[in-house]
Amino acid sequence: MRTVTKIQQQKKRKNRYNIFVNDVYTFSVDEDVLVKYHIHKGMDLTPEEIEEITSDEDFHSTYMMAINYLSYRMRTQQEIRTYLQDKEITLEMTNDIIKRLDEEQLIDDQTFAEAFVRDRMNQTSKGPKIIVKELQEKGVSREIADKAVLQYDHDAQFSKAYKWAQSEAKKKSPHAAKKQKEQIQYKLMQKGFSSDVISQVMNEIEIEVDETEEYQKLEKQADTLLRRYEKKHEGYELKMKLKSALYQRRFPSELIDEYIDKIDESS
Repeated sequence: MRTVTKIQQQKKRKNRYNIFVNDVYTFSVDEDVLVKYHIHKGMDLTPEEIEEITSDEDFHSTYMMAINYLSYRMRTQQEIRTYLQDKEITLEMTNDIIKRLDEEQLIDDQTFAEAFVRDRMNQTSKGPKIIVKELQEKGVSREIADKAVLQYDHDAQFSKAYKWAQSEAKKKSPHAAKKQKEQIQYKLMQKGFSSDVISQVMNEIEIEVDETEEYQKLEKQADTLLRRYEKKHEGYELKMKLKSALYQRRFPSELIDEYIDKIDESS
């Protein structure tokens, strides 16, 4: 028979106890496990009972590990699963831990997704498509993600997208006004806003155009292009090459013609 001969509280972790059986250190347990099994000095334990206690202790310590991981912020089931797998916890125990956390309502993907969407709506300029993608990357199902993102309605999207676009429109840019506006539209697409919201925003956004400033932008880019193209082209071919490049950069045709005329005068 194996008899508990000593129970020693650990110095650094006061909630843990070292258990000595027949005067030999055999295992350690959390205080909750100690109380659960009424472990006390003089208690006789069979090998099967020791195995049961240590197995329960492993589960308890892993459960507390998961609780600690959850204490920093809400997590999805997949995040918990990945965390435990990274800690080399067996699949069987991982499933048991997730089941208990779910039963205790400590993990809920729908609640997590709804909170996640609210956070992204309030703290970022991201659209719903990107938010859904981020949720899926965290292991949330598409169905749950789509349901959670419904709270990000058209008006909320427009308000967020318009505010961001308006800020971008006021920034100094080396590009033509039309090009700058196209870039804003493209970035709104990248941010994950719906096409109807983007169209509405772009109809509302105006970029003030100073013709003198616009020509200065054109001239700066055109001079650089001219130095590059005149190494291989000349005459009509050079002018057409230059015109094409400036059109692609969305400069107005009348300003492009003005620059080309200036080249003709200087040649």
